[in-house]
Amino acid sequence: MHPQIGRAGFHIGFYVVFVSGGLLFFLERGSAEFVITSFTFILGLAFLAAIAVAVRLGQRKL
Repeated sequence: MHPQIGRAGFHIGFYVVFVSGGLLFFLERGSAEFVITSFTFILGLAFLAAIAVAVRLGQRKL
């Protein structure tokens, strides 16, 4: 994987996690917005994990 692609993926993932995580502090629990933002936060974390695995596998020497 090209290093710029991994870096862009990390930037996108951190942006999604940062924004959705920050919003969770201001939203009312039990509201539809809170549920959607929680789901977005979890998807952002999963995206970051997938990018980290892809970068690690791309660094392996066969």
